[in-house]
Amino acid sequence: MPFPDGAPTRVVEVPAGGVPVLRDQLIAVCAQAFGGPPWNESPAGAVRGADLAVDAAVKKPGFRFVAALDAEGALVGFARGHFDDYCARLSPAADDISLAWELADIAVAPAHQGRGLGHMLHNAVLYSTPAPRLLITLPVPSLRDRYARWGWRALSEDIRDGGSRMVLMRHG
Repeated sequence: MPFPDGAPTRVVEVPAGGVPVLRDQLIAVCAQAFGGPPWNESPAGAVRGADLAVDAAVKKPGFRFVAALDAEGALVGFARGHFDDYCARLSPAADDISLAWELADIAVAPAHQGRGLGHMLHNAVLYSTPAPRLLITLPVPSLRDRYARWGWRALSEDIRDGGSRMVLMRHG
């Protein structure tokens, strides 16, 4: 799908086997997208985020990865998710949900933000994934509001993930 003004020229689904090839570009996008507020991830966190994506591509059932590529084919954003029980175990309705498709990441390089690319990646990665769909995010109003506009609702406002307070949300 084309974008104006030097934005990415296409959004494509990448098969699981193609994700490890993107590792260096994933590190760069994670560092740019998550290095500032509200995440403030360290460079080591960017490497960890890229490695989680590569590991999930190999191991997680239902893995989906959607990439935003610029005119030269460089990665400038991505969204990924997979089936897992992690978010389901955090849910206050855990008896109702034992396994869910989890939206794990949406990341867009700052130079490409503010043009609807994150929303496009969100919709593309969720396309044809079964319910229930869950995610956890930081308790930052702008993030919660964005996800709410995209059809997510909070299930719990006080999830503890590694000591950090998070918000658990469900799509649909």
